[in-house]
Amino acid sequence: MDMKHNDHRGFTLVELVMTMVLIGIVAFIVADAMLTGIRAFFVTDYRKEALDNGRIAVERMTREMRNVRSLSDIETANASQFCFINVNGVRISFRYANPNIIREEGGAACPGVAGNTLATNIDAFTFSYIQADGTPDPAPPAKTRMIGINLTSTISGESVQLQSEVYLRNL
Repeated sequence: MDMKHNDHRGFTLVELVMTMVLIGIVAFIVADAMLTGIRAFFVTDYRKEALDNGRIAVERMTREMRNVRSLSDIETANASQFCFINVNGVRISFRYANPNIIREEGGAACPGVAGNTLATNIDAFTFSYIQADGTPDPAPPAKTRMIGINLTSTISGESVQLQSEVYLRNL
């Protein structure tokens, strides 16, 4: 008896190539979706870090600046530095030294040269001085009643801008 084997098991080369192409297309689509999610995660994380960095500095400055003893106890008031004596008689200074905000306490004079870094990665920073009627104070601190704080914090290309207004309590 003559037996022929007509049992053709396996895949042809064309079937294997088509399968590999389809798997490659599906893998590309899945990988692109995953990369978009990963990028969004990092963008959000960098913005949160920039926000936290700036928020800590703004909250600290705001809390301490409210305690200016009197207008005559404001020693330096310009766009990049604010130095004053608080209600406890302690000299406090905040200054912008690109890219850091420096806080100094108890120095002999303003501006100080020492101090601790309050925030870093700050791209832009200004103090603004406002009179009781809401207009800018042309010669701070003569009629200053409120101080504006504006800063931009950037981490890995993601920027966050923060603004705050400080109403001086003891005036």
